[in-house]
Amino acid sequence: MKARLFALLVAVGAVVAINGCGDPTAIQAQAENIETQSVVYAFNGTPATVPSALRILSGAPVRMDGSFTFDVAFDLNALGEVVLYTVRAVASELSSAHRVGLQTTTLPFADAVRAPTSGYTYDSLMVVPVGRTVLIDAIDASGYCSVYSLLGTNIRAKMVIDSVSVPIKAIYFRLLSSRTCGFRSLTPGLPKD
Repeated sequence: MKARLFALLVAVGAVVAINGCGDPTAIQAQAENIETQSVVYAFNGTPATVPSALRILSGAPVRMDGSFTFDVAFDLNALGEVVLYTVRAVASELSSAHRVGLQTTTLPFADAVRAPTSGYTYDSLMVVPVGRTVLIDAIDASGYCSVYSLLGTNIRAKMVIDSVSVPIKAIYFRLLSSRTCGFRSLTPGLPKD
């Protein structure tokens, strides 16, 4: 009887220890999520030398050019509203541009903590009001994910337009981007899932 009780206590202790340490067989994130604040400029009416696009993996604004190595481009419409264009919405049909999906949410930027797996509009454009959170799903075409990921080639991010300066066509935004392919966690630090 005492042997059975002892065995039960050891088994319960082992389960508690394993659960307390997390799942030791789960795939672990390789890179921390990055959070940045940046400015880009509308791609119409500004010099080609200023950044008017964004690369999600690095979280950095980039210039638009014929290499189509960006994920999202920024513009302003006649009303001064921000228009986001995915790379395929800008590139010609003959280019090998990768797929990018956009989705808005009513959640504040800080409260959007997990990227959905569906509901994105791919290879299109979207008018985004100031203060609205946008979720981004970029399918990696650079080969980065094929080396580092077992969960897929999706690079997910969230972004919010903080303000716009129409006279200089500047768009100020915040971005949180996951550099661990396939993960959905959109919080600062090392993603959990």
